[in-house]
Amino acid sequence: MKISRKELYDLVWAEPMTTVCEKFRLTDNGLRKHCKSMNIPTPPVGYWSKLKHGKKTEIIPLPEEYAGEKQSTDLHEADPSEKKEINLLPQVNRYKERESEIRGGDTSAFIVPEVLYAKDPIIIDTKERFREKQDNVYLAKNPYKTKIGPTLDICISEKTIDRALSIFATIIKALRFRGHSIKITDNKTFALINGEEIQINITERKKQDPNSGNPRNSYNNIFCGELHFNIFYGYGDKDTFKDTTQTKIEDKIISIVANLEIRSEKMKEERIETERRRIIREKEELERKQFEEKIKAELKEFKSLFTMAERLQKTNILRQYISTYEEFINKRGEMDEEIAAEIQWAKEKADWLDPFISKKDQYMDHYDKDEIIQPECPKKTTWDYPSHTSSHSYSFWSNPFRKWR
Repeated sequence: MKISRKELYDLVWAEPMTTVCEKFRLTDNGLRKHCKSMNIPTPPVGYWSKLKHGKKTEIIPLPEEYAGEKQSTDLHEADPSEKKEINLLPQVNRYKERESEIRGGDTSAFIVPEVLYAKDPIIIDTKERFREKQDNVYLAKNPYKTKIGPTLDICISEKTIDRALSIFATIIKALRFRGHSIKITDNKTFALINGEEIQINITERKKQDPNSGNPRNSYNNIFCGELHFNIFYGYGDKDTFKDTTQTKIEDKIISIVANLEIRSEKMKEERIETERRRIIREKEELERKQFEEKIKAELKEFKSLFTMAERLQKTNILRQYISTYEEFINKRGEMDEEIAAEIQWAKEKADWLDPFISKKDQYMDHYDKDEIIQPECPKKTTWDYPSHTSSHSYSFWSNPFRKWR
């Protein structure tokens, strides 16, 4: 709504600025800018407090001498029904809520055994692959090799292999207990949750080797026994559950599963939102292309209309000239068969050009009518000066004063 300078002045002096701001959904600074742009004085600091306690206050009058161009401003009054409700309740932590839900049920599948019992084929194959890669005592004890299938993504030392596999086996068991599964592709391990694939692995932290000749060289680092369970959600986005001095990964299995489930739900929500935006974007792009095609079609149609109108105008000019020519010849008494034939020929050509008649002509049909009626551009010489030589040769129609006999 449009508010005049005087109306805005009355508003800011009738009630506090905060009330006016709420009414029009403005910030205090935004309202003051509107007032300043139209040289409207605003109540000083403490004015409303003094007025409330009955103290003496002074109302600054609206300056009458105002030479500014802005005499009014547009302010949109807020709808009271749309008033935003403030939620004072604390925001629920989805991760903690999911952990509480899991702990409220059967948690036997989330307990890591002290001794590795390799029953799962994935765990067995991973251990066999580790033996195959390492030159250690395992290979000497069990030299028999079978065909090894896909293995888990782990990067650990020989000392922590059993512990790492026990943790991985428990996480796999817990995921399956929750209705999820595991997938291994290209030596990478993925948790399949809610239709989303989340990459996971276990690594062991390395530290500097104090016995190395160059301990600062990272190639000389050694495993320190601290395990990390890594969850990858995208480029640069990763959650890591690690051993600390107070807790081990074995104590965080529920947190890991809860994290995987909540993050998968968020990934699904983001994917759905991305798909929704893609559909909207494609729809807008289609509408834009359709609009552009409509513009081109409208322009083409208008050009066609204009061309036909121009052709009709040129046809009328041509017929006017033929009629005037015929009248001129008749007045002079010079009409004969030859001239009458020429006039008839001209009338037929006018019918050929007329967009409403478009009479067939075995000679003129080889030409474009619109190109013929366009004026020719002046010819230029080699010195780039326009040539004033007429392009029209002398003909019957160029000299009506001559008797053609």
